[in-house]
Amino acid sequence: MGDDDTDPCARPHAARSPSPTRPEAVSRISITRRELVVAGSSLAAGLALTTDAHARLLPTTRGVGRGRFLDGVASGEPTPDAVTFWGRLTTDQPRSAARLIVAADPGLNQVVANVVVPTSSGVDHTLKARVGGLKPSAHYWYVWQSQTETSPVGRTKTAPPADSDVPVSIAYSSCQNYGAGYFSAHSDAAVRDDLDLVAFLGDYTYEYSYGEYGGKGRGPNAIDPASTDLTSYRNKLRLYRADAPLRELHRLHPVVHVWDDHEVADNYTDGAPSPSDLQRNAGYRASFEWLPRLAFQNDRFRLYRSLRYGRNAEVFITDQRQYRTTGDPGTAFLGRTQMDWLKKGLKGSDATFKLVGNPDMIAPLGLSPLGATLATVNSDQWDGYPQERAELLGHIATQGISDVVFLTGDIHLYMANDLLFDGRSVATEYIGGSVTSPGFPDLVNALGTPAIRALNTHIKYFEGAQHGYALAKVTKDALSIDFRVNDITKKDAPSRTLASFVQPRGTNAIPQQSAVATTASRTSARETVVDGPDGRRVDPVPAAAPKGTALAQRQRRLATVADRDLQRRERIAEQAAKRRTRRHALTTRRAGR
Repeated sequence: MGDDDTDPCARPHAARSPSPTRPEAVSRISITRRELVVAGSSLAAGLALTTDAHARLLPTTRGVGRGRFLDGVASGEPTPDAVTFWGRLTTDQPRSAARLIVAADPGLNQVVANVVVPTSSGVDHTLKARVGGLKPSAHYWYVWQSQTETSPVGRTKTAPPADSDVPVSIAYSSCQNYGAGYFSAHSDAAVRDDLDLVAFLGDYTYEYSYGEYGGKGRGPNAIDPASTDLTSYRNKLRLYRADAPLRELHRLHPVVHVWDDHEVADNYTDGAPSPSDLQRNAGYRASFEWLPRLAFQNDRFRLYRSLRYGRNAEVFITDQRQYRTTGDPGTAFLGRTQMDWLKKGLKGSDATFKLVGNPDMIAPLGLSPLGATLATVNSDQWDGYPQERAELLGHIATQGISDVVFLTGDIHLYMANDLLFDGRSVATEYIGGSVTSPGFPDLVNALGTPAIRALNTHIKYFEGAQHGYALAKVTKDALSIDFRVNDITKKDAPSRTLASFVQPRGTNAIPQQSAVATTASRTSARETVVDGPDGRRVDPVPAAAPKGTALAQRQRRLATVADRDLQRRERIAEQAAKRRTRRHALTTRRAGR
């Protein structure tokens, strides 16, 4: 078979470093068809490596091809003793290789692993290696080398050991639409030295062409073609990774990633109609190539997994697209295998906080009265699959599993929600906004927030006009959440904290917590109170810009985008309701025969 027809299944292998006093030759452990996974052992410990002349890192480049490193570097899937490293070699050769060097110091003097990693056009010349034998809670530095160039020096960090009580810090984000604005949120996260992990919770890329959704936030001349096949999905990822803040975030911190819908197509699992299997697999394949992760044996595109961070936290990453089925209502959201895995993992975890990486909102959301009930505005999230939601929350409640927290993406809003079962809060959800994708602009936000809260009393915080990401910090006593926001219309815009929450261990509910005042240019300067001591909730009220000003024009544009987005969601909900009605009528007719 040719390179592009091969299978990406490859079992993760770990390269364990031998004794530093006994240099050993590089060994290629596994090369499995499309995803080429290599593990190796240390070369020449004690070899002096300096950052002044990276081209002379090693006395030989035997087995290494020519090429450049134009797409940055990345690392991911950290455990206490291993990390997956990623790079990409730009070359015109169908097959080649590059060398990975991992060291315990920024100057690359204390080499712990040295690996020759093959690549080919079948994997878009991406490079991956999982290196084991590392120390827990430790930073490592790494570099890729070809015959002609070395990559930027990356930094990563291993997870703490199972018995560790050290605090854990995780940044999480979603919905980074290249055309909608600048990824300044990633600049803020990148410079944080306290991060243990960065979680991308869906919509890492958008399939649209420039300006088709979210406006032209990078000026009139930016180029961002639509993606529908393997070549265009790869090109889309290459474009996104050319963004300096995103590239820097990958360079400095280990990541974990799960897709949502836009990595393939908007709401592609709704069956109205679904993209072809060929297109779907192309989106999945490109994502696997460009992210620092390895495939599970016998499960081609499995993403769901857990990462343990000492005694304080265990992170459960869930895939909420690949295993969906449609029905009346939707019959499978996580799918039986993944649901059983998650339930078993939550019950068996002895970590203080169980953090669920949750691409789609799990709390109910109704935006308008419909008789005695609320109209579900977005059946593409857990609202469209109430049976699985009830099963999961019921499991948490009946099994007495405490301190389950859903870290959520997708909906382009900042929210803090109680998750109720039988009238009591059994878990919590913190939705971390969007990096750039449009939410509710200022004026719509001010008008809509009181109504949303009145109709959804489990929603304890709501903000729909801002963009950014969220920080989760876990100690043995509490979980703290910071909502960080920035101006997406400006390159390298600074970030600030929009709201903060501290959830003590064992409470299983959104705390009564003060949030930080928003900027005077967008709101009044007073403090925002979230469920204050007197039970009142006070929201920042945006000031309308003077007519004719640039800000007023931007507010009108944003309001138009939000209105269209709401109309789109309403159409999706109506279409889903019609499909359910037709299916129900068909089932009734068949039953009567």
